[in-house]
Amino acid sequence: MTLAAPRADDTPTLEAGPKQTTVHPLIEAARSAQTAFRLQRRARRVRMTAWASLVALAFAPLIGASAFPEQIVVAVPASIHFYEKMGRQINIYGLEIRQVDLQNLIVDGRKVIAVKGELTNVSSEERKIPWLRFGLRSKDNAEVYHWTLDTEVRPLKPGESTSFVTRLASPPEAARNLEIRFAQADEIGSNAGP
Repeated sequence: MTLAAPRADDTPTLEAGPKQTTVHPLIEAARSAQTAFRLQRRARRVRMTAWASLVALAFAPLIGASAFPEQIVVAVPASIHFYEKMGRQINIYGLEIRQVDLQNLIVDGRKVIAVKGELTNVSSEERKIPWLRFGLRSKDNAEVYHWTLDTEVRPLKPGESTSFVTRLASPPEAARNLEIRFAQADEIGSNAGP
């Protein structure tokens, strides 16, 4: 066996060390710009989320007040004036006074007014009927007399109705209009002039 001498063009060449690669400055600038853009976008999202949360917190009471007016009035009774100024009638009782009929009668030579009407449960729950308050008002809308009535009716089921009747002998001469509403706690049992 003969060994052939290696030829000059077959000899491997050795390099001094690992090849040094230089990144082009434009590529490095593009990477930096992408990183900066991502950080700015993330910061913008955080700011937008914070502002959205602040706006939601600021408007939450208004949204709640418009979505649940009855519960707001029950919790804060003075808020009913706010709703009235906004033109909204809030029915915290779940009852409506309907078909009111006012009659002027003469009984035993005395003037008597008789008021008849109907109470209807318009809610989805059984409701106890509060006392009714009747107020007589003059031409200039000043109250000249008022009285209350306990209907003494059992609680009404949803959609159920009941009637009421009340009479007043010798009403004031200045009385022109009748106002009927549910009585407040401090008005129950009162029959008096202004």
